[in-house]
Amino acid sequence: MIKIERHSQIIRYLETHNVLSIAEIAEMLECSEETIRKDLIELEKQNRLKRTRGGAYLENIYDRGFGNYIKKELMKDEKNYIAIMAMKRIKAKDLIIMDSSTTCVELAKNLIGKKIYVTVITNSLEIANLCSTSENINLIAIGGEFHNKTNSFIGYQTLDMLKTYRADIAFVSFPTIDMEFGLGENNIENLKIRKIMLKHSKNKILLMDHTKFTDESAVIFTEIEGIDTIITDQEPSKEWKNLLLRKGIRVES
Repeated sequence: MIKIERHSQIIRYLETHNVLSIAEIAEMLECSEETIRKDLIELEKQNRLKRTRGGAYLENIYDRGFGNYIKKELMKDEKNYIAIMAMKRIKAKDLIIMDSSTTCVELAKNLIGKKIYVTVITNSLEIANLCSTSENINLIAIGGEFHNKTNSFIGYQTLDMLKTYRADIAFVSFPTIDMEFGLGENNIENLKIRKIMLKHSKNKILLMDHTKFTDESAVIFTEIEGIDTIITDQEPSKEWKNLLLRKGIRVES
């Protein structure tokens, strides 16, 4: 199969499957993984897709209404790296708030494997299920109206319950971060919840993979002021670092 045909097939496969690994594409096209890797690099340069460390996805599916079941397949290695970095900030007896982001799910997976006693507050059903398997985690599961796409609880009951707690650390992730407008969301209820989580925590930490510094899919925004730290998988651009430095925000990668 010639290159132009492979490129066309790759895009068609991604339109159907949303996200694919290099190995899956190579098997479908009966090509070597190295050939597919080069194809993905070229297609990304043409702005036709976005690459992860192990595959690719179409840019417009990243956060426009797709559920966590798709999002958690994207940027897997990057999210795990961020989770490992975030673990360094957790101390015994900390009271931790986690949102329903897939990066926080990775953090929870890392946390349950450690013999460290902490309290976890979350509105995420998946994180609650993970933490319930650990004898070292005191779990406070926040209820409310169940939101299927994010596998989490939202609404006024969720907000009211969150307001009763004061955490040592909040780990939160937004779909995008914009230099002019701040932290971007696509769901007003999720925005309200994340703002309350940050407000009611001493140490406010964002977990943001590098794609979120360039994504423009969000439709509602909140200010970035007050954030203590951003943990990411790649060092941001000089322009970003200077902006965050002026706002007093530490970046770890």
